[in-house]
Amino acid sequence: MRLGLSIQNSLITAAIVTNGGDFVRQKSYPVAKDDATSLLTSCTALVDMANRDNRGLNQTVGISAQSSFIDQPTPHGGLGRLASVELKRNLQASLGRPVVLASPGQALALYESCFGKAQQSEVTCCLFLDNHVSGGVTFGQKLWRGANNIVGAWGHMPLAWPVPRELEGRDCWCGRNGCLEEFLSLGGLENEYFNITQTKLDIQEIANAADASDLVASSVLQVLDDRIGRSTAAIINMFDPDVIILGGRIAELNRLYLNVPRKWPGYLLIERSEFPLLKASNGAFVMAQGAACLAAASKSI
Repeated sequence: MRLGLSIQNSLITAAIVTNGGDFVRQKSYPVAKDDATSLLTSCTALVDMANRDNRGLNQTVGISAQSSFIDQPTPHGGLGRLASVELKRNLQASLGRPVVLASPGQALALYESCFGKAQQSEVTCCLFLDNHVSGGVTFGQKLWRGANNIVGAWGHMPLAWPVPRELEGRDCWCGRNGCLEEFLSLGGLENEYFNITQTKLDIQEIANAADASDLVASSVLQVLDDRIGRSTAAIINMFDPDVIILGGRIAELNRLYLNVPRKWPGYLLIERSEFPLLKASNGAFVMAQGAACLAAASKSI
């Protein structure tokens, strides 16, 4: 049996997958947003409980966390204050066992390929749009991690086919300009509305305002449709996947699954597109389950 943890926002979730692929335990733990000690303590408590209650639990723990790309800068604020190499080293020291890391996008891609909506897909691309932007690619039920574990680090690729007004004033925390992180994250979306109206609304409030005929909110969401369309078109041109899956809180906008594919024809290298765009599977433990799949696929140490 393998254990997976997901560290996302201020919650840690845990899931155990058996060798046969069944999930036998799921649990969550709150963690103080800016407290690294609380994070490590909560992770240790979850692992200790799982190990106590499940005889034969494998030593390696799979962990989904935003700061998982080796040698990458650390996002501002929250649990992202832990750099990737520090996160792994500190977790291994605290847990007393090996740890294998994945980004949320990688964990999501692996879960969907093994147990979710992409089980029949030969090539799956996932794009995780939440506080931060990450992605993942699977071939069959195998996650493609790359030589440096950065496959799917699309949050720090430039926005595809930018218009002139998108080329300036988009400084990313990574030190570059014009990253997808600044356009497709929650903060990027909410800043679009604020910069026009000087009113701070969250994603759900913007969506509600658009439904209530707020022209600014409608325009902001139309621009989001187009930017996700361009971004996913670039991914299609690179990987030619069977399916693209969107996850994270931005992916909860149902409008995306009608509007985004309509943007593809102007950017794809083929005349007709046959790529389904799907919303990620629901469930509070999907990311932890993907991390457990990652642990199951890794070599025992």
